[in-house]
Amino acid sequence: MIKIIQAKTKLELVQVRNLRIKIFVIEQQIPWRWEFDIHDDSAIHLIVLNSNEIVGTGRFYYDNDLGDYKLGRMAVLNNFRSQGIGSKILIKIEEIAKKKNVPKIILEAQADKLDFYFKHGYKIHGDKYLMDGIYHNKMFKEF
Repeated sequence: MIKIIQAKTKLELVQVRNLRIKIFVIEQQIPWRWEFDIHDDSAIHLIVLNSNEIVGTGRFYYDNDLGDYKLGRMAVLNNFRSQGIGSKILIKIEEIAKKKNVPKIILEAQADKLDFYFKHGYKIHGDKYLMDGIYHNKMFKEF
């Protein structure tokens, strides 16, 4: 049974880091130093539990420098992909945003994930660019 909760304990936050290492650093070969940043401390981190195993995550935070709310670091373990878990994470983050009266969410989508975000009403802003060795597009959704 799939359940989404906010990571709050130190153990849950360590489990989020471990999942991100497994997916972004090991699977996608993104350098460790690029994966973790100052936003991790202030972000709301969600975890997706299948029974007691963490199979997905995503974060949401306010970027003081840009003045925008950003969604990112969405990841689902390979064995659990294409089961709607990413959509559930995205919908949960949007619910949190709406409760906070957030007018717009910004994200940087990997180029091969654009269709996923299009299905959820996100639009591209600007041209694709290379980040961490992977092409991305800035996207947004207004509420």
